[in-house]
Amino acid sequence: MQAHGVRIQLAGMALVFSLVGVAQAGDAKKGKMAYTSRCSFCHGASGKGDGAAGAVLKPPATNFTNPDFWKTATPDTIKTVVENGKPGTGMVSFKTSLNAEQIDDLIAYLQTFKPQQ
Repeated sequence: MQAHGVRIQLAGMALVFSLVGVAQAGDAKKGKMAYTSRCSFCHGASGKGDGAAGAVLKPPATNFTNPDFWKTATPDTIKTVVENGKPGTGMVSFKTSLNAEQIDDLIAYLQTFKPQQ
């Protein structure tokens, strides 16, 4: 009977961990709204770094459609830049203007620009 109880506990823990992962994934549809209002001016409507301001930035705004960007980009590294900005670039911090859920949604939307392998 004791082994059965352990299996139930493990199954319950697995369910909790899977739900936590889903909750942190973000909603790309909501993220598109944040991207359009906060990011597209520099990064462009299609994420190519060709927005009105992005074209004149030195260094230029990140091109999210470039496969090289995605070789090192992870949700965590993107989140750090969105929250804290990127020194030496035009990328500003959004930590005070976007909450954690909005940032997760934005990251989910940015991942839609990732080229298919």
